[in-house]
Amino acid sequence: MLIDRSNMRQHLPWIVACLAVAVLASFWFFAAAGAARAWPSGSSLPGITFGVAGGLICLFEFLLWPRKKVRIWRIGQVQSWMRAHIWLGLLAVPLLAYHSGFWFKNLEATILFALFLVVIASGVWGLVMQQFLPQRMLDEVPAETIYSQIQHVSNLLLVEADRLVVDTCGVSVAEAAEPTREVVAARQEEALLSAAAAGNHYTVGSVRTIGGTQGKVLHSRPALQPVPNSEPLRDFFNDQVARYLKNGRASRSALAVPARARALFDELRLKLDPRAHEAVNALENLCDQRRQFDQQARLHFWLHNWLWVHLPLSLALILLMFIHVWRTLQFWWPT
Repeated sequence: MLIDRSNMRQHLPWIVACLAVAVLASFWFFAAAGAARAWPSGSSLPGITFGVAGGLICLFEFLLWPRKKVRIWRIGQVQSWMRAHIWLGLLAVPLLAYHSGFWFKNLEATILFALFLVVIASGVWGLVMQQFLPQRMLDEVPAETIYSQIQHVSNLLLVEADRLVVDTCGVSVAEAAEPTREVVAARQEEALLSAAAAGNHYTVGSVRTIGGTQGKVLHSRPALQPVPNSEPLRDFFNDQVARYLKNGRASRSALAVPARARALFDELRLKLDPRAHEAVNALENLCDQRRQFDQQARLHFWLHNWLWVHLPLSLALILLMFIHVWRTLQFWWPT
């Protein structure tokens, strides 16, 4: 959830309420400590109160996951749950610290509180990532696509590039080789998109910036005419571009580095007739889009993969919390 000036009014009541509860809890805890000349334990009235409150908050925090997954639940808006999730989760830190009395009597209590702190830290990390990574993605990845479709869209880029090379200098090695299933599907889709042009035009995507807005646009252009002595373009496509468009950064191609890519394309232009430069420019643009997909994948990893830590540890925390409560009740009321 993004926290900025536009939605601070919605967060402010939660911030004020949680701060007020934290201050009152601190006053009660330290007043009780002064009266008893020792930190209140978990079995004291303040300790029990803080433990029950902190445990209920942890249960509520965990319920956010099924609330987001089960769409038929109509218990408040998800955004309201998210705001409560953030600020109540932070409030639980002092409450459960006071519940422990800053003294862990056994390994179970120590592991439980350490696990709780790791869950809170992973949640804070995820919140921080959500504050700036989406804006960074907008700024750095104007050609952004659906994350799960990156490989499919990359196959379409390869098809576009392959057709440019074929039109400019004849059949390429990539065209003559046995294509993969993905490339076949991509070529079929591209054929459908270009069928209306009856083979006289080709469609190529590029990134444009208009004012403060940038994004990917499609250009329909007349089919390129063959250019004599354009073998360097065909060789460059087969040696560098095809592999990079297909596999991106995993290809370990020099085209993954913007400066090296510019140098390679500038060198290629010097070897070709100026009439082939339009094809070179289009290939360079397609490679730039593939670089953006790699950047999108990296940002997506940091934006979402913290959940692989946060969710399993949250489940472990809830299970261990119930064990802790059960063992505590056994201690108080032995059978």
